[in-house]
Amino acid sequence: MKIHDDLTPALQSILLHFTRGYTRWISIKTEPEKLKALDEKWAEVYGTRLAAYQRQDKKQKGLPTAVAVAAPVIGAPGEVEVILMATEFASSIEVGPFSREKWNTKLPEFSKFVIVHEPRERGDYAWTWRIQSRDMGLLEQHLTALVKTGDPSKVALESHHWTRFYPMFGGVRRQLRKALKSGQKLWGALFKERAWPGPDPDTLPMMVGFRKAGINKK
Repeated sequence: MKIHDDLTPALQSILLHFTRGYTRWISIKTEPEKLKALDEKWAEVYGTRLAAYQRQDKKQKGLPTAVAVAAPVIGAPGEVEVILMATEFASSIEVGPFSREKWNTKLPEFSKFVIVHEPRERGDYAWTWRIQSRDMGLLEQHLTALVKTGDPSKVALESHHWTRFYPMFGGVRRQLRKALKSGQKLWGALFKERAWPGPDPDTLPMMVGFRKAGINKK
């Protein structure tokens, strides 16, 4: 199990596993002190500590393999979210521990994010993370309400917080850019003589590639 102390590398790890064929999943929330026992259980039952060559051997035989990732829960100190990801064979095998789980086959969700396959600016498609629709809708509503107050300090505080707080995967970046452009447009319509106090939607931070990170890897 990879146990991360930061959400961004956890999301990177989950996305990487997904693109490598770990498309079945289940997730739970638990307490940090229970992770060790859960890690040991899943290692024994699902082989989450198997070496890469061992997992590859199982894949070639049509047998399921699994990996696990854990990270802190946003807004809930002292709680962690854990996702167990398995290959597609987990859904078809008829005997053994994998057959007893109710595996999700929809695109993985973790924290406030969901994996999607969407077009990039250059025209091709890529797997990425997006903020889930409900959470993104709440962000947009809140920004709109702040813009209507005409208070530049509040708008600046909220919008700049977005760029620091949310991991800038391509999908998230496109969502925030769209929302900030909408807020900027509304600000311009309401307060024509005043400069937009938020960040430039077209120059948001960008995440490039994957990096290895984790406080524990087994």
